[in-house]
Amino acid sequence: MFDERKPAPHTSSRASRSLSLQPARAKPGGTTTTTKPGAAARPEVSQPRPSARARVRRTLGQVLPEAAVSTIGTTLAKAQIKTHSVLGDPMQFGRASLARECPLCGHRGRFWSHGTPPRSEAMCPRCLSLERHRLLHLLVDAHQPTAFDGRDVLHFAPEGCIRDRLAQISRYVTADLSGRGVDLQCAMEAIPFPDGAIDTVIANHVLEHVDDDIVAMREVRRVLKPGGMAILSVPIIHGWDETYEDRTIVAPADRRTHFGQEDHKRMYGRDFSDRLRRAGFGVEIFRADPASEIRYGLRRGDQFFLARPDRPAATTEV
Repeated sequence: MFDERKPAPHTSSRASRSLSLQPARAKPGGTTTTTKPGAAARPEVSQPRPSARARVRRTLGQVLPEAAVSTIGTTLAKAQIKTHSVLGDPMQFGRASLARECPLCGHRGRFWSHGTPPRSEAMCPRCLSLERHRLLHLLVDAHQPTAFDGRDVLHFAPEGCIRDRLAQISRYVTADLSGRGVDLQCAMEAIPFPDGAIDTVIANHVLEHVDDDIVAMREVRRVLKPGGMAILSVPIIHGWDETYEDRTIVAPADRRTHFGQEDHKRMYGRDFSDRLRRAGFGVEIFRADPASEIRYGLRRGDQFFLARPDRPAATTEV
């Protein structure tokens, strides 16, 4: 739901290990509370409409074992992504291309186009990783001892090309609003964990999809342990001083025109760091050096925001 035609879906059967999945009631951006009879319900969060792929999976699940359905779904999804690349940019294979290296799967050679409009040499043809997935892999390399090894990690809209690695090195729980192929179905604005339960939260191109990103940021801050870290990335227009959003724009075609994708609800400007600070975070930027951007086929200047709950949450409205 959160990502643009994400690389192949991954069905999770992994238990949550030491993290409790008991849905503790929590006020978004506030403290954990206990639900009492007659208590006010949590704010409604819009639910995604099941995709055609999800409806097919549900139908197949009635006649086939889950493992077979998962294998069929993954194979078809990969074929669909590759077909979209070829049809979207059929001339890509006639252009000269620099050999790239994928740090996730080890592929060396041409990268394929991806996206609408197509981004040249954006996707690894073996693992289907995109630029931001490969940058996240480099970030994990840089911060593995302090943010991942043996830590409690919550990953929203997990990317199939990196989730297996994270599951091997951390106490790893995946979450998504749709609930498909993840451990936990929830919105970022209403995370069902108690205060200070998580070491690291990952949300790679998620916040542009949520109904209220400021509430989501404060919820992430609430569930982080002291010294914890949120690893966040969003599409940014660096020429804009301020984020552009308009809640009256709801039609998918209009959202694509205004925000770049049918399910995006805003387009961020350079004020993204300021929004995080207003939610109570200290912010550090992680990016690759120019040589690594070329070697691994990254977008020039792409970055992750490392947000730590270093001070009390601010109440300033954006």
